[in-house]
Amino acid sequence: MAGILYWIFAILLLGIVIILHELGHFQVARWTGIKVMSFGIGFGPKLWSHTGKDGVLYVVRLLPIGGYCRYYGEDEKVENDRDAFYRQPVWKRAASTIAGPLMNLLTAVLAFFVLYAFIGFPINIPAVGDVMPDSPAMEAGLLPGDKFVEVNGSEIKTVEDVQNQIAGAGASPVSVVVERGGARESITITPRVIDAEAGRPQIGIWFGKGNMRLGIAESARYAFTDTKGTVVAMFNFLKNLVTRGEGVGDMVGPVGTIQLVRQETETGGLTSYMAMLAMISVNLGFFNLLPIPGLDGSRLLFLAVEAVRRKRIDPNKEGLVHLVGIVLLLLLMLPVYVRDIIKLF
Repeated sequence: MAGILYWIFAILLLGIVIILHELGHFQVARWTGIKVMSFGIGFGPKLWSHTGKDGVLYVVRLLPIGGYCRYYGEDEKVENDRDAFYRQPVWKRAASTIAGPLMNLLTAVLAFFVLYAFIGFPINIPAVGDVMPDSPAMEAGLLPGDKFVEVNGSEIKTVEDVQNQIAGAGASPVSVVVERGGARESITITPRVIDAEAGRPQIGIWFGKGNMRLGIAESARYAFTDTKGTVVAMFNFLKNLVTRGEGVGDMVGPVGTIQLVRQETETGGLTSYMAMLAMISVNLGFFNLLPIPGLDGSRLLFLAVEAVRRKRIDPNKEGLVHLVGIVLLLLLMLPVYVRDIIKLF
């Protein structure tokens, strides 16, 4: 039962990200006076529909992945109608177009902020999480749960404090004071080389895990910084993919994304779920801003050309470009979709 819940949570996450994207288009269109015909959530068989007092047809479909926002006169030419989408000023159409990706970036900032300020994120703490078999720590009597108080007479506050004192001691005996069950214990440990690759004496422990939350101001700063860092990472990934062919094996489609979210959530719980929400939101926003026909970035490019030449490009030609772009994009991604499905089963 728990496994099914993780799948449901993963599907809902992808659905939320896509719905918020479409909600960005929808809300800015309403604010700028662009007439919206329908707003849908999900795809597949229709579960519910209702025409609101605002004249918009709201639709909810079976599978909570995907969504759409249809403007009046967007796909067909409506003669002599000032409400038609193509008759709206360029700035209005550009604002509603870019609002989807911007909503995704805003979602990422908010998700990171909630993670840092309210949920917390895992960190190593200066305590024993586990002891390696046949290690100096086990021989000296260190136990999981022991909290480091002093090492070689120096007060311990962080994991780095413990590591620095042990590294400075080399292979010499180390005097350790730990807190165990409310009482303090003094232990002497002689480090030795356990891992040949490490190349230095160790005592043989894994540090314990704790949860850390930041203040409001610091959380906000890190939220914007990490969103920016994820955008930069996406840009570098795309650059290496195009110029060097690197990262092809790391690409995933919707099925692979859901599988990845399920795995991360099952392992890391709410912390991983919120982090995945932020990163997938950035990915969707960044990807949609690319000038690829059929995506928001391409529509913005057409609007920029229209603004410069003060005349709209033939709607039929523009529509054909977007259609061809979407078909080519789907064909290019087809091997990724097939690989994701094979991995799933």
